[in-house]
Order: sequence, then structure tokens, then C-alpha cells
Amino acid sequence: MSRLVIPRIVGVGQLAAEDVDRSPRDEYKERLVKYIPAESVALYTFADKFLIAFYGLNAVGNATNNPADPFLTFFSWLLVLLGLVGTPIYLYRQRVGTQPWGLHAAISTAAFVCWSYTLGGSFYLTHHLYHVVGAAMAGPIFTFVAGWFEPRPQRNPPKSDPALTQDPNANLNPKLAP
Repeated sequence: MSRLVIPRIVGVGQLAAEDVDRSPRDEYKERLVKYIPAESVALYTFADKFLIAFYGLNAVGNATNNPADPFLTFFSWLLVLLGLVGTPIYLYRQRVGTQPWGLHAAISTAAFVCWSYTLGGSFYLTHHLYHVVGAAMAGPIFTFVAGWFEPRPQRNPPKSDPALTQDPNANLNPKLAP
């Protein structure tokens, strides 16, 4: 299964196959699942919850276990920036062949912001940006709406004739060929 959303491919029958060019396009529920950047959210959640537990951040962003220091601010920013920059890079590296990834990366990066906010991250707590009602609505609503978007249909590139590609002289300059 491809990590990225598979668009409709114009001119190709939509039968099951081994490569992305011949795979059936993803429907709404497959797009819904693929647009959630589970890898980025998992990394963020693990590291951020450790940060929150160490400092004992409460719901209003006050540190109760250890006093807030520059490390709290630095690492809360670092985790958000890592998710914002790392999500599209990760998705770019997961593409297969010429699979479109731009729309997917944009939606998944926005989804990362929504889900990190929904999880009550240290960045949002320490900068007093977190609101319980907003958090309860952001992730689920965004995820529901994100499934409506699908990549533009791809035109299937013409396949070259296998007989021509097996000819050892096929790539030679015609003026130099015997």
C-alpha cells in the first residue's frame, strides 16, 4: 500500500496491480487515513508528552515540577518546527515514481498543526494559545474535511514498445548506426 494518496489515472483501467501506476485510486476513507501524518504526530506526541511531564505543565501552561527555562521554550518550538518541516520532507521521500505529493504534503502539514494543537502540546500551552473547545474541534473537523480533497487525475505516460527497448541499437544515433 502506498503511503501517499493514489489519484485517478486517466486512460488506465482501475484494476489491482503491483505498481502505483496501475493501482486503484484512493476513495474518501483511504484519503482520510493517509492525510493524517501519523508518523509526525507520533514523534511529536512522544517527545512533547515527555517535555510536558518533565516540567509538569498544567492546562494554563504553568510549569509545576521544574521551573520554566529556555530549554522548555526551545524544545517546544523545535518540536513544532520539526513537524512542520519534517512532514512534507517525509512524504516526498515516500512517493513512488512520479506520484503527486504536493497536495498531500500541504494537507498533512496542516493536519499536523491541527492534531498537535488537539493534543495540547507544550508549544500551545506555554504561549497561551491552547483552548479546550478549539482543541476538541480542530483535529476532527479538519480531518473530516481533508478527505474531500484528492490529487488531480494523472495522465498515464505512454508506454514504450518493449520490442524497441530490447534492440541493442535502439539508443544509438541513427547517423552512426551500421
